[in-house]
Amino acid sequence: MPQARYKPLVDRLAKDIRSGRLPPGTRLPTHRQLAAREGLALVTATRVYAELEAMGLVSGEQGRGTFVKETALYAGQSIDLHSAAADMVDLSFNYPSLPGQAELLRVALRQLAGSGDLEALLRYQPHAGRLHDRAMVARHLLRRGLSVPAEQVLLVDGAQHGIAITLMALLLPGDVVAVDALTYPGFRLIAQTQHLEL
Repeated sequence: MPQARYKPLVDRLAKDIRSGRLPPGTRLPTHRQLAAREGLALVTATRVYAELEAMGLVSGEQGRGTFVKETALYAGQSIDLHSAAADMVDLSFNYPSLPGQAELLRVALRQLAGSGDLEALLRYQPHAGRLHDRAMVARHLLRRGLSVPAEQVLLVDGAQHGIAITLMALLLPGDVVAVDALTYPGFRLIAQTQHLEL
């Protein structure tokens, strides 16, 4: 199958970003400027940026432009981006890839900054989370049909933390846990640490 005409441009820009020739934070030409410079249709220039965004190399912000993202990682954190196939999905990071997530974050941070509670968030939080936040989660769960007292809600710092706390709270060393042959490696590591039999 012949390669689309714009693919070499995607590859060239990706190479420039990965090599540092286009450093993080660089504002790229507008879609129209890119189309004019490269002799492409506007829709094709838009496709170029969409592919770069899908690769995690750029971020488009409505009204501001398209910017090169920070892609540097500590050793061992991700796959070798230089050897990855263009259609490969990198699952080494667990973060949402939602349309408009930059705008959602911008709005959330604005609300947080204006909430008057910012100072409290800069300090260490109670181990189970602040009661006010736990009560909000309990109300959210109640709207979905699950009645849980706020005192029984536990806020954790991600799935790995939640799994570790759950295992420590419910199981004793030597307990047996039935798992599938293919089981989340993080679960296996915690089970080994807690001396659980899988």
